[in-house]
Amino acid sequence: MRILITNDDGIESVGLKTVADLLSNKHEVYVIAPVAQKSAAGHGISVHSPLAYKMLDPSGCRLRIAVDGMPADCVKLAVLYFMKDKLPDLVISGINEGSNVGSDVIYSGTVSAALEGAYMGIRSVAISNTDRSFSDGYALAAEFLSENLSMLSSFDMPDYTALNINYPGKKHTGVSVVPVGRNRYTDRFYEVGKDLLQIGGEPLDEESGEETDVSLVRRGHITISPVTLDMNDYRLLETLRKEFSL
Repeated sequence: MRILITNDDGIESVGLKTVADLLSNKHEVYVIAPVAQKSAAGHGISVHSPLAYKMLDPSGCRLRIAVDGMPADCVKLAVLYFMKDKLPDLVISGINEGSNVGSDVIYSGTVSAALEGAYMGIRSVAISNTDRSFSDGYALAAEFLSENLSMLSSFDMPDYTALNINYPGKKHTGVSVVPVGRNRYTDRFYEVGKDLLQIGGEPLDEESGEETDVSLVRRGHITISPVTLDMNDYRLLETLRKEFSL
């Protein structure tokens, strides 16, 4: 299988290296990732400036390229330029250093890179180690992905849809396919210098009781959630049509 690996933590991150090293033993692995940390970059792309890139030592992969751009830029560069003659069969974004559950997916560069792959018609997966202090989580997440790669690549996927996988902060006790939930943080801004503000905060330990990625990953499950670029609210769409019908 021809696999493109990218992320939002930077090309030298432990999560990316872990999954690239494992998968390159059996697959054609191409790594095109940001040169530096781009967490919470969302689905931004660089349209007002050229993208600088640097070819790196492949380190067992077919190709390693560091890009001075966003995660979604890296996928576009792969599909439209570096791999245009032999497109990837699969895009893997990660392994992210931290969680991408619930409302995190709004901001996540990791999830956005996977959705960019889906937008460009390629099967795509985002994968995260939810607790960066759980160092074994990267290897365990990579092993889970490797062991289930054929299955994750075989079933029909709707257009513009990717899979978002989160590994819990301990050896997993199950696998749950669940919707993305909601989570909140104690967000606030701190003064860190003259005319300088830094956002910070911690996740609120709320348990909704719902079967979502937020609650299941806290219970030690690997969660798999299909996410999509289709941002329509179809129920409200029908309501508004009735309200505005002539």
